[in-house]
Amino acid sequence: MEKRQVDQHIVISSTPKRTVRSILSAVILTCSCAYFFATSINVGTTPSPIDVGYKEGNFTWKKCHDRFECSTLAVPIDYSDSDSAKFDLAIIRLKATQDVSKGPLFVNPGGPGGSGVDMVRLAGDILSKSVDGFYDIVGFDPRGIGASNTIRCFEDGTESKFFLANKSPILSPGDNPANHAAWLKAQANQCIAKNKDFLPFVSTAAVARDIDSLRAAFGQELTNFWGFSYGTFLGATYVNMFPDRVGRVILDGVTDPTTFSGELVNWIKTSLIHTEDGIDEFGASCEAAGPEKCALANRDKALAFDGQHYVAPTLRYYLNHLINNPLLLSNQSAPGIVVQGEVANAFFLSLYKVANWPKIAAAFAEAIEYSIGDKLHNYLAETESERCPLVEDYTMSFIPVLCIDGTHYDQPDLESYMRGLDDASKVAPLAATLWGTSMMQCIYWDVKPAERYTGPWNQKTKNKVLLIGATGDPVTPVESAAKLEDLMEGNGVFHKHNGWGHCSLGQPSKCTTKVIRDYFVDGKVPEKGSECAMEDQPFELTASLQSFGDNSLSYQDLSNLADAVHYAQRRM
Repeated sequence: MEKRQVDQHIVISSTPKRTVRSILSAVILTCSCAYFFATSINVGTTPSPIDVGYKEGNFTWKKCHDRFECSTLAVPIDYSDSDSAKFDLAIIRLKATQDVSKGPLFVNPGGPGGSGVDMVRLAGDILSKSVDGFYDIVGFDPRGIGASNTIRCFEDGTESKFFLANKSPILSPGDNPANHAAWLKAQANQCIAKNKDFLPFVSTAAVARDIDSLRAAFGQELTNFWGFSYGTFLGATYVNMFPDRVGRVILDGVTDPTTFSGELVNWIKTSLIHTEDGIDEFGASCEAAGPEKCALANRDKALAFDGQHYVAPTLRYYLNHLINNPLLLSNQSAPGIVVQGEVANAFFLSLYKVANWPKIAAAFAEAIEYSIGDKLHNYLAETESERCPLVEDYTMSFIPVLCIDGTHYDQPDLESYMRGLDDASKVAPLAATLWGTSMMQCIYWDVKPAERYTGPWNQKTKNKVLLIGATGDPVTPVESAAKLEDLMEGNGVFHKHNGWGHCSLGQPSKCTTKVIRDYFVDGKVPEKGSECAMEDQPFELTASLQSFGDNSLSYQDLSNLADAVHYAQRRM
């Protein structure tokens, strides 16, 4: 492969004009070679834009979901090929409430595989209030996801249901890894065969180019962007591919771009360094809150102790107990059971949002005391309308992107991959297996990306980027935000948000909410070393935190926004 410098971007030239599609749901990376296409980028200086109007003629807006407008933008599958076929990106817009809009604010919920359309549909008004109504909030489904040339791997919903019936992307304790891997390999083979001409073109670099196409279509000289979780990797990629087109960009819940674009198992291991800290804090804050606020705060019913604490040790003991003692459902329309893998995943996901802690504590308390799994089942239960769709579910989610954005040279087969997960489990006993076995399909994801961005991360940007990291984040550790600040060499400013949960939404504060508002509305970049203290303890939310300022934004709004982000991330 020939490496050369093109418009300050490191590219690896390649000639394949293939396209492929993918499948599953969570977060994965495939290996092979890293292929970049050498599309020229004009990174000359441009005037500051912020209030340039839309080119309405590039869109046909139609009313959708009551209060929104929807449209599409045709973009090429392969940006390096002037004759490339095109497909439609799905777009949703909630117009600014101020008389003069500052232009579009593009948002991404993360994933990878998250639907920006769903995020705005569910919480566009909250995003708008967060920026005082000065921006048109614009969500889009990244290529291959949602309504943007959806990657499907089966002929219809029935075929999909037959294949996926009673199968889980997560390997439960005691299950045979070889059987699980064979099922994932069969799924990967099916998906790749059905989408061979599209899958090489769903990398984050390609999505970054789509964002720039959206910027141009909206008539903007600069891009305003708000990304959460994986959306921070998308944002970091965009601002370094198109540094002179950077407007106001916030990356909240930063994932380390060097590990995300590197070895998959290493990214898993380094992403989960605070997951066990979250379990310990869950337990300690539950004990401090007492039984009126936390159902597990009853020392007399504890199953285990560590000398000082009893809630966290009880939860760890009980999760181990469930391996050989699944729970029956007692009050459901159909009989069923709850197994350890499902409970572990429910608990892990509860760590994303502090406001969920009382509910999951009550579910565990019922299960521990009465050996009934109804509340745990209901915590993640599907609705009836979601059980039997007439079309195939979007089952691939993060796999197509994760597997081609990163590598697995160090774990090329099942045996070495499981050894890598065993090592990661020493850091995160609860989460490493949950994440790692759902991402195992990457070792069978034989798709070479047409373009893949792996840095540099220090391009001189038109405007400074705001990086936010939460100190107790279970999946995007605060250290990653600090690291990206260093990598950006003055082009990004790290704001430390003291709180638990995923992104600053996991346990929001008035202070960080104001930092976000001041940056987007007034262009105020915080000083290096910016930090906001935790304003309330878990299980102890106070009335004083319910109002977040003059823009009518509330704590409940931000809690709902967190739900919308997480729902959009795991969109099926």
